[in-house]
Amino acid sequence: MFELRICSGVHTITVPAQEGQLVSELLQQNIPSFALPCAGNHTCGKCRVKMEGMLSPLSEGEKRVLSQEEIENGIRLACACTIAGNATATLHEETASKIIAWYQTPDYPRTETGYGFAVDIGTTTVAVQLIDRETGTILAERLAGNAQRGYGADVISRIEACKTAGLDTLSDRIADQLEEMAQECLQETGITEVVESVVTGNSTMLHLYEGLDPSSLAVVPFDVQSYFGCFSRRTLAGAPVYLPRCIGAYVGADIVCAILAADVTGHGTQLLADIGTNGEMALVHEGKLLCCSTAAGPAFEGAGLSSGMPAAAGAIRAVKLTEGDAVAYEVIQNESAAGICGSGILDALAVMLETEVMDDSGYLELEEEDAEAWPVGDSGISITQKDIRQIQLAKSAVCGGLLTLLEKEEVSVDEVSRFVVAGGFGNTMNPVSAAKIGLFPGGLQPKTAFIGNGALGGAAMLLMNRSLREKASRLAQEAEELSLSTCTEFMDYYIDCMAFDTF
Repeated sequence: MFELRICSGVHTITVPAQEGQLVSELLQQNIPSFALPCAGNHTCGKCRVKMEGMLSPLSEGEKRVLSQEEIENGIRLACACTIAGNATATLHEETASKIIAWYQTPDYPRTETGYGFAVDIGTTTVAVQLIDRETGTILAERLAGNAQRGYGADVISRIEACKTAGLDTLSDRIADQLEEMAQECLQETGITEVVESVVTGNSTMLHLYEGLDPSSLAVVPFDVQSYFGCFSRRTLAGAPVYLPRCIGAYVGADIVCAILAADVTGHGTQLLADIGTNGEMALVHEGKLLCCSTAAGPAFEGAGLSSGMPAAAGAIRAVKLTEGDAVAYEVIQNESAAGICGSGILDALAVMLETEVMDDSGYLELEEEDAEAWPVGDSGISITQKDIRQIQLAKSAVCGGLLTLLEKEEVSVDEVSRFVVAGGFGNTMNPVSAAKIGLFPGGLQPKTAFIGNGALGGAAMLLMNRSLREKASRLAQEAEELSLSTCTEFMDYYIDCMAFDTF
């Protein structure tokens, strides 16, 4: 039996380790926030960690992913590195996001008193806000990567992980995280008691939070254990937790909350896209609510990209051409560039199209023959061909889903009076760049409105006005879910939308 010393920020722990045991396994067991976006399949290269001591030799996969400088500095991929004796792992201290979970909601009466929590369990990011229900004031908030990230970047990976790691493990991981975030908010404000909380999320996230087996969500006919619209078996900070109703297996309570926050019902023909790891969309036309969900993947939130990161301090969030075709960029909080977030890479791809560094098929045409990536100005951050393909797949899924919704209801882009974009990524992106690369049909650009984290905004509305819970449940029950997995129109649009072009 050996020992692994784990240094994370100002904290250091020593844990027992067996010969041949993966470093990633030990980190997952002892550092809940440690992320494995590709679920340990050696494909994303995001589990870099500085290692010292007795370890397995570098694998061929590590040699392909790591630079020579990283190798010389002891950087390893935790998912490929195994223990061969006593060792030390040093984790980079994650930069806490300084971007608040902003959202915009319509005017509505606040009918409740006391304090409560509004929570959005995103597949990639979790947001918790402590709110004065009488005034609507946000008293404290916490944002963090989903503590289940170590079991994969998407819902299918999490569902599969329940078979290996166990449902209780994933369920307790997210419940413990929410409790810890809530307690931090209470300590910050000095508040000792809350009345209740509202926790929203997609169907898989709510199943995992509630400890319900999500396996049926991954196989036809995609049955759900519960649609929710009820109180949880869990409490948060000692108070009851309300779970809004879901529409179906892949159209969850988060899009229902976003529909509330976007106020899209009863106002003509409107489209809503909640862009995140799961791209969820809704079309309101002639009193009908048609919804769908598509697997966009975590690329828009920075995961799976060579230099990707969330929209936190140090992330490039905007890229543009200046006079003389020089590439300028903007970094969150004006720090040195540490990576690039979703809005930044959309801008970068638009610039690459404009300067013909990339063609509309996504092929990267670099002037230097030995170059492997396009540099974002003098930032030290670059975009690879693989990064382009990741965004290409994600944007094709979103645009294809929107076009499929419109075709199913025989609605043209011109008939849409308002296009609402929700989600943390949607809050920061440039609609001109998004339309230029084909993230959504170009005709929607002048009709675009941003509401920020609509899921969290809707949860806050349900927290402060109990009567809206009945309205949300009714919306979910009356909505129709369109399954894109069996839709031939979507398959055709998905292929067509691969092109980086305006549709």
